[in-house]
Amino acid sequence: MNKMIQGSPEWLEMRKSYIGASDAPVIMGFQKWKTLYQLWQEKFGLYKQKTNNAMSRGTNLEPVARAEFERLTGLSMPPAVVFSKEHEFMMASLDGLSSEGCILEIKCPGEADHYTAAVEGKIPDKYYPQLQHQLSCAGLQNGFYFSFDGKQGVIIEFTRSDAYLSDLHAKEKTFWGYVQNFEAPPLTEADYQIRCTALWNSMAADYLKDQLLIEKLEEMKDVQEKRRQCLIEMAEGENSIGGGLRLTKTLRKGSVEYKKIPELVGVDLERYRKDPVEVWRLAKE
Repeated sequence: MNKMIQGSPEWLEMRKSYIGASDAPVIMGFQKWKTLYQLWQEKFGLYKQKTNNAMSRGTNLEPVARAEFERLTGLSMPPAVVFSKEHEFMMASLDGLSSEGCILEIKCPGEADHYTAAVEGKIPDKYYPQLQHQLSCAGLQNGFYFSFDGKQGVIIEFTRSDAYLSDLHAKEKTFWGYVQNFEAPPLTEADYQIRCTALWNSMAADYLKDQLLIEKLEEMKDVQEKRRQCLIEMAEGENSIGGGLRLTKTLRKGSVEYKKIPELVGVDLERYRKDPVEVWRLAKE
């Protein structure tokens, strides 16, 4: 358990180095307002989700909701940050963790989600990955889901599902592989903004025309390279002049094969890598 203050700059920076509980619904395909690619960008500081009124409301009401839950149950539920002992890339920021071995997840949702809890007695499906991720990181079996509308709250208990966690762990591990390898996950249509202004279309048309010229130029380069190789063969290893060309043989230093340097065996060269740089790739649809 870590006593880092949730929401602090240190906490926000630390979350980039782990998969948090709020990331789990994205990875499992439940959080429609954030894509897997956007989550991947978040880990490098290239994307930041805008705070909306619902998110601000939840943050502001959380202390009130926690106090109400503690009043109803008699349990003490201080916030806590926990790290998985099984998977080093997993962490969870818990709204509450009791000394009795239970976790607390507080939601101050909209009417539909609160209705699901208050009237139907169910936890909305979209929160299930987050809750299971939390139990996994905490190494616990049970937790409480508390839906709070600002005045009253509904308590629903939930338990650990090892079968579900097996699937969750596998998908989170795959996603973490994308982060570790600086490889973007497969993009969806939601990862693209549709541009249809006259200026965009005109610029795109000109770019495609340029691309055709470049492709023809590349073809000519291939032809020219074949002729170059032919002239080198005809020179029979001798410097040569003729037909408006001068062919000169020189030497160039070879590249360094770092893997063959004994002193570098076992050295982690990744620590010397510079920060990632944005790269844009333009291609036909």
